Amino acid sequence: TSYNRVGELERCLKSIDCKEADEIEVVVSEDCSPMRENIRQVVADYAKCCPYKVVFNTNEQNLGYDRNLYKLASLASGEFIMYLSDDDCLFSGKFDEVLTCVKKQRPALAYSAFWFGTCGEKKEVRRMYDHSHIIPSGELSAGKRVYDSILFSGLIFKKELVLDIDPSRFVNSNFFQVYLFLDIIYRHGGYYQNALLIDCVSDGENAFGRVASSGVQNELLADRDSVFSKLEFQKGLMKVIRMFDADHGTNVFKLFSKEYSLRSFSGLYIARKESVSSCKEYWRRMKAMDISLHPVCYIYYVSLMGLGAKACRQLYALPKFVLKKV
Repeated sequence: TSYNRVGELERCLKSIDCKEADEIEVVVSEDCSPMRENIRQVVADYAKCCPYKVVFNTNEQNLGYDRNLYKLASLASGEFIMYLSDDDCLFSGKFDEVLTCVKKQRPALAYSAFWFGTCGEKKEVRRMYDHSHIIPSGELSAGKRVYDSILFSGLIFKKELVLDIDPSRFVNSNFFQVYLFLDIIYRHGGYYQNALLIDCVSDGENAFGRVASSGVQNELLADRDSVFSKLEFQKGLMKVIRMFDADHGTNVFKLFSKEYSLRSFSGLYIARKESVSSCKEYWRRMKAMDISLHPVCYIYYVSLMGLGAKACRQLYALPKFVLKKV
């Protein structure tokens, strides 16, 4: 995917290193951004010197995040597609490892770990399991792995299964890949390859909430520096999970709610670091969302308000342990 990120896209493309070049196609779909001609030039220069087949598309009008993900699949000619954000990169030598796994396993869906950390934060490995394994199909697998689907970089799908989904249902949800992931895991299962594939740099300009396809502009989506931005994105995530449950007669949202409660500490912690009033407002907005919060959230909030952010950071492991045992 590409939108207004010229330098980031160039870096991303240069990180693609695959020995089996004849089996790889690089598809770039530029979503009608102000910098589209600069992006076109970057891709043209890359195509001249790389060993891969390169396909470039510029959307005539802004499709938005969700429909552009679908557009990429429709442009690809391969049996499998792997999504990659223009401001993320591949770790050297890892793509061949994952490609070999996909060719052997022929999964409906596959993915690996990524390295994450925004500017000034310590990097950490996420989406990491201790060994490669087959993911069984079913509601339980879907519910337990929702958070594995949020970063779309590194998610690998059988292309025909992507094209089965109507992208128009997901306009401005910003989580098309989550529905796709859940649908495929639920019906077909998947495969986890134990490899650190993606460097989630995520340093590009944020266009969410600002692009033409958004309709009404959403400053909370656009302003990623706001402590409340995360909650705004979570509304779209919850909407997509409930949509999946309605379509499949499942209750993945219940399983997700438990995990969401466990992970709610980070948002409350950031808000408390900013100020007491920010934490109070964050808590008010979180309670107003369409989700049943586990009591651990109340433990987080009361502790943060009473003890402060620094002290509670050290206590984080305790409610996490309790929740996992419930």
